[in-house]
Amino acid sequence: MKLRLQRMLWLTAGWLCLLLALVGALLPVMPTTVFVLMAAACFGRSSPALLHWLHHHPHLGPPLLRWQRYRGMTARTKAIALGSIALSFSYSIYATLHYPWLTALLLLVWSALSLWMWRLPTIPATSACCAMLDGKS
Repeated sequence: MKLRLQRMLWLTAGWLCLLLALVGALLPVMPTTVFVLMAAACFGRSSPALLHWLHHHPHLGPPLLRWQRYRGMTARTKAIALGSIALSFSYSIYATLHYPWLTALLLLVWSALSLWMWRLPTIPATSACCAMLDGKS
């Protein structure tokens, strides 16, 4: 009974994360990839079939598999992510100029996040993920 409840909670969390990823794909201020990664982790604990579906999804699968295998991203993905972060933080900083402590905090978080992302491995767009999708995952 306890294992069944845990499985249902992980499954619910996975679907919630996938829903938030969808919202993130539509809104520039909300991340998508983080929620897809969280959904994969939740589905890995609750439903091998849903994890398989996510890995083989035409849009979500390849970036997810690249992250899981290489802990990196393609140059295009990195550029889009850094640009989105820059736009979001720029707007937030502009909106908080009357609160210097908040502006400073946003600048610090923006810098740390950008540095972390910049230092992630940049992998070729045609990495081994295609081979993983052909039956090795």
